[in-house]
Amino acid sequence: MNHPEQQWSSWRSREILIREADDSAPIPLEIRGVFGAQLDAHIMQRTATTQKAGYGSTMWGRSRQRFVLPSDFNSLRLFRHGGKATFTGVGGWKVRRLAEEEVELVTGEMSGEGPWVLRVADGMKKRMRITWNKGQYAGALTYFGPAFGAGKELSAPNHTHETISVTGPGFVLLNAQHWSLTTD
Repeated sequence: MNHPEQQWSSWRSREILIREADDSAPIPLEIRGVFGAQLDAHIMQRTATTQKAGYGSTMWGRSRQRFVLPSDFNSLRLFRHGGKATFTGVGGWKVRRLAEEEVELVTGEMSGEGPWVLRVADGMKKRMRITWNKGQYAGALTYFGPAFGAGKELSAPNHTHETISVTGPGFVLLNAQHWSLTTD
């Protein structure tokens, strides 16, 4: 389902509702941080009576990160704080819902930093050979597809090099300071 572009921004800490009532697929998001401040982002599931928090990410400065709002979560909580007690950075943070076409397809040789999202096309099977953090310590790959509401962790906890197969449609979240991969 195509949705109109959705964007949110603020100078303050805030929780934003991202998932609409008719939405059931994983949603790729891009977050841009704040110059001179730290921004913590956590996925949330909020109802009238309960709330539960999921995985999160921390970014410093105006860097960009991408991650996925799983199908069983509906909002994103952002907490902004600075390095010094009286300075909380310059400018506001921004969150943008990405259209499926904006997310790169897993193909060939790729590399990146921080949490990043790639797409596996419908019916496509990809075998990815991944090196986490230049072979020094492990990273994590989570697959978000139609059958996995909160996502399915596919990486081994202590591996710095691994081969992982995924069949689309869906998104993969690569979470490491640095990652590189090659596909067949």
